[in-house]
Amino acid sequence: MKHSVPFQDRPDGHGAVSGSPELPTEVVRAQLQKILASPAFARSERLSRFLRFAVEKALQGEGAQLKEYLLGLEVFDRGPSYDPRIDPIVRVEAARLRSRVKEYYQSEGQADPILIDFGKGSYAPIFHKREQRRVESILASSWTRHFQDWRIIASVASLVLLAVALIWGADLQRRNSRLQQQLDSAEKFRSPDRIFSPLWGSFFNADGQNFVIFGSPMFFSNPGAGLFLRRSTLNDETNLLNNSDFHTLQERFGPLAGPHYDYAEMGDAIALQRLTAFFGKVGCALTALPAHLATWDSIKEGNIIFLGTPRMNHLLRKLPVQQDFEWGRGPEYYIENRNPQPGEEKVYVTSSHRDAVTYAVIASFPGLRPNREILLLTTHSSPGALAAVEYLTRPESVRTMTEKLQLIESGKRKYFQMLLRVSVDNNIPVKIEYVTHHEVAGRQQAGDARQ
Repeated sequence: MKHSVPFQDRPDGHGAVSGSPELPTEVVRAQLQKILASPAFARSERLSRFLRFAVEKALQGEGAQLKEYLLGLEVFDRGPSYDPRIDPIVRVEAARLRSRVKEYYQSEGQADPILIDFGKGSYAPIFHKREQRRVESILASSWTRHFQDWRIIASVASLVLLAVALIWGADLQRRNSRLQQQLDSAEKFRSPDRIFSPLWGSFFNADGQNFVIFGSPMFFSNPGAGLFLRRSTLNDETNLLNNSDFHTLQERFGPLAGPHYDYAEMGDAIALQRLTAFFGKVGCALTALPAHLATWDSIKEGNIIFLGTPRMNHLLRKLPVQQDFEWGRGPEYYIENRNPQPGEEKVYVTSSHRDAVTYAVIASFPGLRPNREILLLTTHSSPGALAAVEYLTRPESVRTMTEKLQLIESGKRKYFQMLLRVSVDNNIPVKIEYVTHHEVAGRQQAGDARQ
């Protein structure tokens, strides 16, 4: 049975809902706070304000005053000109409020003994107690339903876990198989009798450190004029004061600051990346150093690769080896053959470093310490550097080099100097051709020359 709304004071000072002595106001207010704390109301300040105002009015015996106009003023902050016929805010929110209260009692409030309800077409709430048997029945059915739900969830979870375990096991087996294949492949790749070892054997030894020294163009700046300058003939910072090209640059654009080494040739950078990736594939480390930061003391104990244009690599000018294929002075658009063999040219020329044809030199010499090696990958252009690295890391060309140089037959390490011709398109090497090679055997070794 539903009890009426008006509130009357009891003689003992405690309020109670008229017609329902079992429902003191504090019980109704406690139920109100429980509803307001539920997620559906905690996220809606407007509906919470509506419900609280209506309940308090009803508890104060003023439920009859809960009309649309009053609610518009007190709850929804409408002004005195508010016209419920034009503005339906109260009717719309009242419908939402009834729906939210109903949802609450169908979910987390389904076992609450106190009900706060709204009659159809009324804004005044009604309070009444739920029958104890009904509450016990709801609690029992709730626990039964939860227990059954958990049994279902547990069964489904078991099946899901079993399926995941089977899938994971199959995937793990597949991964292990793939990893084993990769390990086998890598082991074959590193094996001494494989394609690359006759050529790269010294660099693959675990007891030595590997260095690659690459050149960087030298720039000067005039910060005041906003200038950043380079001249291709200026590559040695140790003798700038006696360099006429530097004095000319200083007179025209000075005062100059520097030198700066802020850039690298794009082709050299890509070649360096590919070379580093190649070493990583065979499980060897490679330390890269820009030429202006490299010193003999820092690299002499290891295997050394010089990569790029000789004029940007000052250590090459002091390298104690006899190079048969030497880059010309100035712009270096030609190569001098200092020890021409029958059928070879004395000079190999390209008209400019942007031509469709360029050259690259691959030269191998004994290192500065026993069981070490020096490898030159010198060019006058970025495409040449890319071509040299590609030629030394591609199985087909390495196999050809091994056969031409007879690196395996003698059983002893052979050193060589090889000239390549490179066809270029848009600064990319598209064809690499072997031109000729010279053996270094019998010459003075770098290690002896440094003594």
